[in-house]
Amino acid sequence: MVNLIDTPGHVDFTAEVERSLRVLDGAVVIFSGVEGVEPQSETVWRQADSYRIPRLAFINKLDRAGADHQRVLEQIQKRLGANAAFVNIPYGSESSLKGIVDLVDMRMMVFDTATRGQELQYHEIPDDYVETARQARDRLVENTANCVDWLADLYLSGEPVPEEDLRRGIRDATLQGALIPVLCGAALRDLGVQPVLDAVCEYLPSPLDCPPATGLDAETGKAVHRPQNLETPFSALVFKVVATSSTDYLWLRVYSGSLSTEDRCYHPRSQKRIRLRRILRLHADRTEPVQEARCGDIVAVHGLKDIVTGDTLCDPEHPITFEPIHFPQTVVSMAVETQTSADRDRVYEIVNRLLREDPTLNLGKDEETGQMILSGMGELHLEVTRNRMQREFNVDAFFGRPRVSYRETVTTSGVGRGEFEKRINDTLVTGRATVEVVPRSRPEGDRSMPPVEVDISRISKSLSPSLQREGLDILERGCSAGGDHGYPVVDLKVTVLEFRHNDPPDIAVPLLGTLTLALREALRQARTIVLEPVMSLEVRAPEDSLGAVMKDLGARRVEIRETDIVEGFSVVRGLAPLAEMFGYSTQLRSITQGRGSFSMELYDYQPAKSWS
Repeated sequence: MVNLIDTPGHVDFTAEVERSLRVLDGAVVIFSGVEGVEPQSETVWRQADSYRIPRLAFINKLDRAGADHQRVLEQIQKRLGANAAFVNIPYGSESSLKGIVDLVDMRMMVFDTATRGQELQYHEIPDDYVETARQARDRLVENTANCVDWLADLYLSGEPVPEEDLRRGIRDATLQGALIPVLCGAALRDLGVQPVLDAVCEYLPSPLDCPPATGLDAETGKAVHRPQNLETPFSALVFKVVATSSTDYLWLRVYSGSLSTEDRCYHPRSQKRIRLRRILRLHADRTEPVQEARCGDIVAVHGLKDIVTGDTLCDPEHPITFEPIHFPQTVVSMAVETQTSADRDRVYEIVNRLLREDPTLNLGKDEETGQMILSGMGELHLEVTRNRMQREFNVDAFFGRPRVSYRETVTTSGVGRGEFEKRINDTLVTGRATVEVVPRSRPEGDRSMPPVEVDISRISKSLSPSLQREGLDILERGCSAGGDHGYPVVDLKVTVLEFRHNDPPDIAVPLLGTLTLALREALRQARTIVLEPVMSLEVRAPEDSLGAVMKDLGARRVEIRETDIVEGFSVVRGLAPLAEMFGYSTQLRSITQGRGSFSMELYDYQPAKSWS
């Protein structure tokens, strides 16, 4: 059985891609034969690289005017840095696309439109295309041989490479992440889709080909490896929560072992044993009850409270905690207001349910106005969330205009001290903490590092593992609470230099509040500056509109980094402050008479000009 997960392409919904890649064994990345590698494609590719996911590429829309599969392959190789090679190529182009040439078996496939491409006929490669196909196959064999030693020996011997050996070599290279097989087609006409499904089975890994799942022992904190087979203890990761008006559905990826509806599993974060009374297999828009979830399955359960995205479920006798899923920071916010306190409580309840489903949403409060502040990944993200709240949950509220979510960082180091003194029963409890904050360098555009690095190694021996986790959480929350300007503080290292107390172990938790006091003083001593989100922008516009587009971008403080001409359209790439890009879609349509388009994604946080 093969589980397929489709993810949105828009960058505002990058969380869907992030959590899907976290649990997938392989991926198929789809590129347009006309637009080629777009900014959101680069984002998805980097995410897949971070998880080391073997993948295929499919160049779609080759029946459209302006499609060029060779240009897209060169973009994959150049802009994504991938060792990509065709395993099939199109015969014909645009409206005259007739079939697909298989470079492994060296034959042409013609697809039956009456069966939507499920039935296909095999033909000899037309004479006028034999040489082109032979050259493409030679490049495929050479690229594969460069990745697989045993195939390199066969290739260098000068003997023809049999189809079986080439297919096995492509699989080995793909599983290593050294080769990206590229397929071609036109999905709207069901042309070339069947070979993609075959390639998924032939080249992408099964759970048995994947390395053991790695987590931490929930009791000792030591690394634990779980081979992905039925003989090992049960473990699963909750990678998605779907909120409905009646209940919440939790999607699980089972990494090891099996679990039936009669068995109990363990939730390490809450330290509770629970029973999954109903397990559902997902079939697009319908579900099928099953009695058991087995290694490699993706299933859904419902009726479980206090479980969120990134939680682990495991065997009670063999507890394990998998690394949670990390999501990008929000960049856009809007105010939510209600007319009555009852409506306000209901909005809080609904938004908290949506937060369980979508971790890239964030709910805060403006301390000055008392407004609820809903934050997300972009204008479209917040618009979809607002529409869901109104349509599915009948929320009666006023939603303000989107606004930018800023950050702060420190430019110098600072040291702060916090003290605690209180009489508890007959004991005078005292404590003292010293915290240092220093700037942390980060390569421009690199958002893979966590926003804050916390070091408590100097005091870890004096605290139990649970108090260590509590201290880390307190310091991370303290940075999120904001600096001098009230925005979350990022790109810094927090080091606890001292933590002393005279309290008994059972009342150590209140003393951890001294860490918050020390952190606040350290941030006050370190000079902070405001950072604004800067977006990676790509604009496509007709050539005759380029001058007006460039003038408008200049007024929006856009740093132009590259311009290009692709099939009669001007392509402009650069860096744009998000604060200047609200309403740009309307302006671009006006400038280009509706023919222009753009896409953007978060690139980095950089010093804000308005505060400098």
